[in-house]
Amino acid sequence: MREEKITYCRICEALCGLIATVEDGRLTGLRADKDNPISKGFTCTKGVGMHQVVNDPDRVTVPLRRVGGPGEFEPTTWEQALADIAARLSKTRRDRGKDSIALTIGNPMAFSYSAAVWSKGFQKAIGTPWYYGINSEDGASRIAATKILYGQCAAMLVPDYRRTDVLVLIGANPWVSKGSLFSDPRIREHITGVVDRGGRVFVVDPRKTETAKAFEHIAIRAGTDPWFLLSVLHVIVKRGLYDREFIQNWTTGFDEWKVILDRFAPERTEPVTGVPAATVAELAEAIGSASAAVVYGRTGTCTQKFGTFVNILQDMVNIFTGNLQRSGGWIVPWGPIPMAELAEKSKLASYGQIHTRVAGLPDAFGMLPNNALADDITTPGSGRIRAMVLIASNAVMTSPDSMRLGSALAELETLISMDLYVNETNRYAHYILPVTSMYEREDMPLPFADKMIRPSLQVTEAVVEPVGECRPEWEILDEIARRMGLGSADSAWIQRQLARVGVRVGPRAMGDLLLRIGKGGDLFGLRSSGWSWRKLRERAPHGVVLHEYQPLGRLESVIATHDHKIPLTDPRILSELSRVEAEPVDRPGYPLRLVGMREMRSHNSWMHNTERLMPPSRTLTLRISPADAASVGLAEGDQARVTSSTGSVRVPVTVTADMTDGTVALPHGWGHQGGWQRANAAGGVSSNLLASSRPEDLEKLAGMSVLNGIPVRVERAV
Repeated sequence: MREEKITYCRICEALCGLIATVEDGRLTGLRADKDNPISKGFTCTKGVGMHQVVNDPDRVTVPLRRVGGPGEFEPTTWEQALADIAARLSKTRRDRGKDSIALTIGNPMAFSYSAAVWSKGFQKAIGTPWYYGINSEDGASRIAATKILYGQCAAMLVPDYRRTDVLVLIGANPWVSKGSLFSDPRIREHITGVVDRGGRVFVVDPRKTETAKAFEHIAIRAGTDPWFLLSVLHVIVKRGLYDREFIQNWTTGFDEWKVILDRFAPERTEPVTGVPAATVAELAEAIGSASAAVVYGRTGTCTQKFGTFVNILQDMVNIFTGNLQRSGGWIVPWGPIPMAELAEKSKLASYGQIHTRVAGLPDAFGMLPNNALADDITTPGSGRIRAMVLIASNAVMTSPDSMRLGSALAELETLISMDLYVNETNRYAHYILPVTSMYEREDMPLPFADKMIRPSLQVTEAVVEPVGECRPEWEILDEIARRMGLGSADSAWIQRQLARVGVRVGPRAMGDLLLRIGKGGDLFGLRSSGWSWRKLRERAPHGVVLHEYQPLGRLESVIATHDHKIPLTDPRILSELSRVEAEPVDRPGYPLRLVGMREMRSHNSWMHNTERLMPPSRTLTLRISPADAASVGLAEGDQARVTSSTGSVRVPVTVTADMTDGTVALPHGWGHQGGWQRANAAGGVSSNLLASSRPEDLEKLAGMSVLNGIPVRVERAV
């Protein structure tokens, strides 16, 4: 029997509506949902290819137990696996303490609200402070900057580009990524709309990205963003383009910054950044004279040596020009479900409340940096990690200096993984437990409910039954906790006690409750225009847009500092400024800077094993400018050796004028050695072998891995 079912994609924040084709219970195809009012018939090539992941013959569909060295597994039963896992973790917890167990999560888990909530609950039930994750290779510096400036990081700000006159994108490529830390499946249409209205869009990037080709590209030397932004602020202040009333009412420390910025005239920063002084002045004038303007940066600005400081400077441009919580500016979005409020009350929206045990790196939104794992596993002493639960994590591929982390994982007494595949990280696991894909579970975009450019709601039922013996992560965590005598994997003590006597609240009930009590909910019948899960499925199965444009709340709700003012001279900010000024521009022996890049057919490492996204013609290459290639005798297709202070890789080159002289680019996530045949056969190398996990080489304020602006040298391989 052939059926078509309404659902939505959960690869990235765009959350595009899809129609799934199911034949005899098997997912056979996906296509864009033209009736979805949120995505309006858009989806990317990755989204429509996910049925190949669901049906991948290399996918783990039964529990696996390791029987030899890394990667040597045999099938086992759920009963055997769960009993042994619970016994192992209980013994470690009893003999070595609660803080000897850690959780580590990966990017896909953020798109399953049940997995996200129950993983934190499992952490609480265990009683461990150790919860590591991908934030250190993604957005921890954005979280830290928000906390430092506004006193909170639960209500993350987003660019209101649908109502702006000038949009500045720094280190972001939404033509490929579809935006990040906010949700907008129609982002191309909406950003193009800025120009259609007579406005301007600037793209600041070392590479002429797909986005940069569509707008005004400002080529910058990789890793020099602080000097560039300081020069933009210099012009804004010197030419009186700042909002005096806003600064007086909502900030402290501006007069000190007027003095500081004297040192960063664009004529002085030009030799560092490669951006002409006239270009800096033109950009600053455009921002300062616009009725509304907004600066937005993403992974390119987060994952560099001064990532948090760069994010602070981006915000300072918005703040100085009065474009905070203003139509067309940098705003806190309205959401139908009170996720920010709940995160604050549950103390999930923390920064610097917990620190890694060896390097002392801070948490960001309750998540510790993956780059600290190797030291925290291998260093003897109190709180040493001896057992770990991985959820959708391939930290060996995504974290810096991956060989070091792999060696550390091999030392663990117990390593448990919940994943779709055998990958480079969980090949060290003692058990790999098969989990449901996004189309084998019900879902709602709970984590993104207050991050949407057009506030919306949608839910989905499971499209197909789980393949093989796969189970959702929340059920697995709950069962392990029960067998350990902890009641359940719930965050609240009372819930865990009720679970002991069979009283449980599952994800569906919890999600429906949060929906119904929120600003878009029906308040259990008291608000007739509101929504519940059932109403969405029956009355708006394709989803519903609640507001076409973001409603703006009071500015006081954004700034949660004790005096409701933004502390521009917070000591942490000034300390990073001093580090920037002391930073040498050049590194002897490493004349080039390496950046990462995202490809249209890939999102992260787990998408390299399907025919649609990884055809034989797709290969890994280093992008290099014609001038830089000629200087070392490289031509198209030649093999190059790229060397940093941490490692060295060999890779063929693509010579392209898209690269700024002095910068080379290498996509991440390649170089597989897991249980996936196509990914392994694709070859390539991991760019993270060139990144350092040494504490002294990490970004200071958020513990970010430095994946962009890495000093390297490129030579012809022999």
